[in-house]
Amino acid sequence: MDRIEKALQQAKAEQAKSKRDGTVDALDGADSIDEATSDGNAKVQPQYISYSKTKIIKSTPEVYAESRLIAALKHDPRSTSFRMLRTQLLKTLRKNQWNSIAVTAATQGAGKSFVAANLAVSISTEVNQTVMLVDLDMRRPTIHRYFGFKPEHGLQDYLTGKVELESVLVNPGMERLVVLPGRGTHPESSELISTPRMRDLSHELKTRYEARIVIYDLPPVLAVDDAMVFMPHADAALFIVENGVNTEDEVRRSMNLLGATNLLGTVLNKAEERNSDYYYGYN
Repeated sequence: MDRIEKALQQAKAEQAKSKRDGTVDALDGADSIDEATSDGNAKVQPQYISYSKTKIIKSTPEVYAESRLIAALKHDPRSTSFRMLRTQLLKTLRKNQWNSIAVTAATQGAGKSFVAANLAVSISTEVNQTVMLVDLDMRRPTIHRYFGFKPEHGLQDYLTGKVELESVLVNPGMERLVVLPGRGTHPESSELISTPRMRDLSHELKTRYEARIVIYDLPPVLAVDDAMVFMPHADAALFIVENGVNTEDEVRRSMNLLGATNLLGTVLNKAEERNSDYYYGYN
């Protein structure tokens, strides 16, 4: 057996071991993505994305159905709403050369995490985009539930210096999507969000890859000050309104608190419209 054949066999053995361990060897660099042209049109470059350090945790359609991650369900007619939302948002993002979105609401229960998770999955199905979904609701992190896993470490573990970022990131088995989950609760979350470590992280996520869209799931605006603290680090916001629950006064007060934030639009959630429990209104 010559040296080349031995090397090939060793490479195959190491790749098989990595898959058993839940990781895949990087073929062309972890999180590598396509670039975008300066006029906002994506430049498609056939490419295989691999993750050498990011943990891979795959789930099943049954879990997605139970958690209402409908954008991950093939042939589900409700996913059409998120494809429409995706197209509208990407058009605005590219026009303004933005790539980071903060998703928030006036009050708890409006469905901001539901929209953030489904929107992230929908955008990640476009071949010329990748998505980083960040659970920045450190009072009540829920993003991981939509993907059916329990995080070993969360964003707050990274922000407090307990672990490195690579220990927190999870690829949920969707090639172009990485989740940065939360774990537990932190009573001083706005103080964590305002740290230089969080500032540097948001800058790194935004600037590392031109074709990456970063989606942050933030706490409700009227509940805590976290959204107001973080909003300057996002290019724009998507505001979720719970149909029949949120009042005009709550929406008005939220808009006042968001101040000069670029508002991408509003989503009227839990509205009844034909076969969908979800309706999107674009400003």
